[in-house]
Amino acid sequence: MLFAKGMVARTRSQEGCVGFGIFEDISAPDTFIILEQWQSTELFEKHTASPHFLHDDEVLMTFVLGQPSYDEYELEESSEADG
Repeated sequence: MLFAKGMVARTRSQEGCVGFGIFEDISAPDTFIILEQWQSTELFEKHTASPHFLHDDEVLMTFVLGQPSYDEYELEESSEADG
């Protein structure tokens, strides 16, 4: 828990981080989802190349059983006229 709190704080302080959280699935104990949002792909890539990310990812993987899955979504800007 302490590691997760530190990871959240470190990531949220990164340039371009709009949101970052770790959530446990209430129907599947010990199953977690990491949800993050970034201002741009470039800032996300800068984050994933940072020493803090590389360290946190290495430590995080010691808690993971099996292969993690990743889904990435890119939101398009919409104008007010789009409704």
